[in-house]
Amino acid sequence: MSSSVAEARGRTGSGPPAADALRVAHLDTARSWRGGQAQVLLLMNGLRERGVTNRLLAPSGPLAERARAQGFETIEWNSRGDLDVGATLAAMRHLRGIDVAHAHSAHAHAIGVPAARLARVPAVVVSRRVDFSVSTHPLSRLKYRLPVDRYLCISRGVMDVMRAGGIPASRLALVPSGVVIRRSPPLAVDLRALIGAPPGAPVIGTVAALAPHKNHADLMRAAAIVVRERPDVQFAWVGEGSCRAALEAQRRELALERSVHLVGFRDDALGLLSQFTLFVLSSYLEGLCTSLLDAQALGIPVIATAVGGVPDVIEDGVNGRLVPGRDPAALAAAILAALDAPRAREAWAAAGSERAERFSAASMVERTLAVYRDVIRERKAGHALA
Repeated sequence: MSSSVAEARGRTGSGPPAADALRVAHLDTARSWRGGQAQVLLLMNGLRERGVTNRLLAPSGPLAERARAQGFETIEWNSRGDLDVGATLAAMRHLRGIDVAHAHSAHAHAIGVPAARLARVPAVVVSRRVDFSVSTHPLSRLKYRLPVDRYLCISRGVMDVMRAGGIPASRLALVPSGVVIRRSPPLAVDLRALIGAPPGAPVIGTVAALAPHKNHADLMRAAAIVVRERPDVQFAWVGEGSCRAALEAQRRELALERSVHLVGFRDDALGLLSQFTLFVLSSYLEGLCTSLLDAQALGIPVIATAVGGVPDVIEDGVNGRLVPGRDPAALAAAILAALDAPRAREAWAAAGSERAERFSAASMVERTLAVYRDVIRERKAGHALA
């Protein structure tokens, strides 16, 4: 996107600060650990390696705990929604003297951006990780009129949604999520033993929060079709969320208790993922999905719905299969066809492993740092927000 970090460190005079002089504050309001929080911590570590000073404002929870354990300055910051004036004032105090304020969640966007502007932070950016529509009601329209220098969109699908919501293209930057490229699987328990499946049984797995947009309900319907044809196939879902009770009821209704296993949140999720026969993603909305990237990096063949940013990663028939969203029959047919085509799965896995290199954590950090520098340069040159 722009010159390297080494070149940036050599700049003097009126240009942007050298990377090792940047002070960045990250704002996140989530109390759980999901892909977005993993991206925040990956980014902070990558920036620190490049000499950037990081400060985290976040509530008590997994992100704050992990950041503090890794030696980052971490300030407990709580919010009660998009109109929390107290949280805005608290953030403002901790943003003074900062070069870049980076909001990583929806509430952080709403209350962190005004705080950053009140604290006179030179550069204010917001990560946009989901492809939900924006400016759909008065409060949302107000939020997307806040003075944000740049929205960091994790996929082209997210950028399309932002443009449709009236955000000028000049304020959008493509910064895909990143993953640590692993060529050997992390340690984990034996997946088949965990779910009570015999050694060698085909396991169709997914790693995703049990949230509505991940659409596990359609995956359950697809599983019912697959199991009728192939009773030996097992499904393992790694993740936790609000839809668990409904999914358990659906599983009972479809008599899939012995075939579909909800194993919950797991610290060894990547190690379990590495043991899947197929990774399947059934979302009807999806910004990009870092678990999809992890599967590709680990050489696991992928079938996914062609929604949001997924086509940025998967080229149908080359490094995986794409099927329409909200079509359980098509999803089931693709799974059954893949199970009968081991050579195709091997080809997808090899191509996917190569494609994953484009989505490395290092690339994500470099792209983010380039946006920081570009915005600061624009501000110093006196360019107004579009």
